[in-house]
Amino acid sequence: MRLTWADLLIEEITPEDFRRWIENWEGGVSGQIAPAFMNKFGTWFLRRPEGHVEMLDVFTGSVERLAETYEKFIAEVNERWWQEMYLLSELVFQLHQAGKVPGSGQCYALAAHPAFGGPNPMLGQPVDPRFVTIMDIGLWQSLSAQIIRDTGGPPNNEQPQASPSTNQPSADG
Repeated sequence: MRLTWADLLIEEITPEDFRRWIENWEGGVSGQIAPAFMNKFGTWFLRRPEGHVEMLDVFTGSVERLAETYEKFIAEVNERWWQEMYLLSELVFQLHQAGKVPGSGQCYALAAHPAFGGPNPMLGQPVDPRFVTIMDIGLWQSLSAQIIRDTGGPPNNEQPQASPSTNQPSADG
């Protein structure tokens, strides 16, 4: 089995859905933004009018600048290591093998959320597919933002570190 972009990305985001889902993150994200896409766990990749691209991590609530230009961002997205780190392609592959494939309007959700002490796959922590469920995107955005607000975020609120590797599935480009 080979993953496709449709297996790794949520791209069809209507303006209404975008407003409804991103408003959960008030205070964490401000200013003018537009969605580039989300990964299948609901982490946002956001475009700024100035040209740079930021990531809003659904597991920590943190916002991180990933690229200075959209062109540089797209070049990185096409790299296998980037897909493994930010799109969690290996975990998505395992979930597909376990028969867990989200439909339209759905994404993966972790039980327990990293803010409650569950593993954070964006930090490379292993996640057992049994503890991943499929959930409505809007519900997962709302729950994640609320959990992070109520708990102050995961106990080990580190950022992922880019490190290319070559042993995981990647999307057809």
